[in-house]
Amino acid sequence: MKIFLSVLLCSFALLCQSQGYDTLRIMTYNLLYYGEVTSFCDNSNNNINSKDLYLKTIVKHVDPDLLVVNEMGAAQAYASRIISKVLNTDGESKYKACAVKNNSFSSLANGMFYNKKRLELVSQKKIAFDLNGNDLVRVIDVNKFYYTDSELVDSSDTAYLYVAAAHLKAGNSNSDEQDRALAAEALMDYFSQIGANNYVLCGDLNLYSDDEDAFQNLISNSNGNVRLYDPINQSGSWNNNSSFSAVHTQSTRSSSTNGGCFSGGGMDDRFDFILMSGQVVQDTGTVSYIEGSYRALGQDGNHFNQAVNDGSNNSVPSVVLGALYEMSDHLPVIADIKVRLLEPAQDTTDTTTGISAAKKPLSTLWVQSDELRIDCHSNNVRFEILDRSGRLVYIRESMSGFQTISLSELSSGMFIVKLSTPSQVQTQRIVLPR
Repeated sequence: MKIFLSVLLCSFALLCQSQGYDTLRIMTYNLLYYGEVTSFCDNSNNNINSKDLYLKTIVKHVDPDLLVVNEMGAAQAYASRIISKVLNTDGESKYKACAVKNNSFSSLANGMFYNKKRLELVSQKKIAFDLNGNDLVRVIDVNKFYYTDSELVDSSDTAYLYVAAAHLKAGNSNSDEQDRALAAEALMDYFSQIGANNYVLCGDLNLYSDDEDAFQNLISNSNGNVRLYDPINQSGSWNNNSSFSAVHTQSTRSSSTNGGCFSGGGMDDRFDFILMSGQVVQDTGTVSYIEGSYRALGQDGNHFNQAVNDGSNNSVPSVVLGALYEMSDHLPVIADIKVRLLEPAQDTTDTTTGISAAKKPLSTLWVQSDELRIDCHSNNVRFEILDRSGRLVYIRESMSGFQTISLSELSSGMFIVKLSTPSQVQTQRIVLPR
């Protein structure tokens, strides 16, 4: 069985480029003074060696293709440390770090890490000033990636994705709100200038309500092509509101702990976000949000004003829940996107047996609304779904055309979909977040 699974995964790696879609996972996380020592957070109550182990547990569970972090020490050495101590460990080598950019006075920076097997960095930009030319409290990073499709002749034909990392001003005073609003305004002005289509914003935005000017600057631009959307459409007054228990990301602790390093109050704020452009949310371009994939890791919706590990919380394995509690006073946020791939070009090479053509994929498929949605291009296709261990969990025969398969009885995690005819085999990875 292990041999079979290895062959199947290798087949997926070779064949996924010819599929209709591939899935990428985005994760954003406030690391709580990773590598930065303050009067209240130091190496005794926020030890970086321990944080490496906690973060490693979390990341190995999530397996993101793009990791955005806030509250990392403002030095490239800390990004390199995350690569060597957390991401590229236990035989893994797929992750790369973007350059750390910062202003001259902030001790904290954003970090961005990506799966080099599936993404390539094109450019990096930092937004350091508001539209009046004044310093932002912290810079906003905007990095441009392209999806690495092996069928491409050059990168100009691929799907591009702009990823912004922001850690807006904390606090609920009028001046704090104004600082957040100015930063949001500067970001949207930049998106307007470059004319980006596929873009996402990740980070700790420190927002208390959707009526804050900062949030309105992000989502209410008069130009519909230059605005961000909340993929889960959870607008309202998030702070200390039990109606939003399922999306709160701070605080993992019911009271201030570790000498005041970790904030308390329990789960009662939605500070951490992944927002997306209209083209991504509305599935009108090459990059699309996968409905139902957005979630705060470790949030079961039943811990309003409580520590995330109070009583029972079965949303993640217990070892992951423990790591989330010990790592930070924020929860990470995760969302999956699908990238529409190019179909391979026709092979018209003249051979001794005549003109041959490359085979098209048997099907275009993706996960949406707890269903496997299939646009089948051939008749008499055999569909099989296998779990990580190679165990067959579903099988059916299918004809050409659009159809759906309910996935409601499957647990969360990664599965392999195998499609086959007597002359062709296609495999594709799918992820069920739940």
